[in-house]
Order: sequence, then C-alpha cells, then structure tokens
Amino acid sequence: MHTDNGESFIPKLFGKNVQKYRKKAGLTQEQLSIKLQISQKHMSIIETGTQFASAPLIGKIAEVLEVSPAMLFGGYEHEVNYEQANATALLLEQFIQSQMRVLNSRLDKIEAKLNLLASDAEVN
Repeated sequence: MHTDNGESFIPKLFGKNVQKYRKKAGLTQEQLSIKLQISQKHMSIIETGTQFASAPLIGKIAEVLEVSPAMLFGGYEHEVNYEQANATALLLEQFIQSQMRVLNSRLDKIEAKLNLLASDAEVN
C-alpha cells in the first residue's frame, strides 16, 4: 500500500496510531520517548511515518501504551462495552421471539386452511 506520493502507507498509519494511543494515555512525545529510551526526535519521526520503528521498539511502544501491537497497525480495539452488547442481544432476542410468534400464527392459519380443504375434498 502506498500514499498518493508513492510513500508506504503502513509507517504513516503506524505513526498516527502511536500518536493516538500516546495522547489517549495522556503522554507527551517527550514522556513517551523517555519511557522508550529513545530521543524525542526519533519519536517524532516514528509518529510522522518518516521512519519505521524496529520490531523490538514496536513491542516496547505497545507495552508502554498498553495496547496490542495489532492496534498500532490499525487492528481492532479489543475493548468491549458489555452493557451495550447485552442490551443489543436482549433486543435481538425479543425481536426474534416476536417474529417467531408471527410466523407460528401464520403457520396455524395455513394449517387450518389445509385441514378445511382436506375436509372439503373428502366430502366431494
């Protein structure tokens, strides 16, 4: 993947995500660079996507920011709002039950009509 000017998209995406999670953690570039034992300039060029981080540094960044390495590459966040998920599941279950009642009612009507037709056919 490349940007319009031919640069690789992945270092840019990685840098933006590092910046996002750094800010979410309430850290400045300087504070993060100190924790990572790298220069602030190095931190800056990683965040701008000018230079890509080494594999060991990627691991350290993820550890310090308390995220998975996949999240730094744009992976899905594994934060789940269980209250919202449970409410959604309950609404879905209620919807399915109401649709099943409607379906059963229609099937009962069809069965009654078929029984009536069968009775009429026996009479004739």
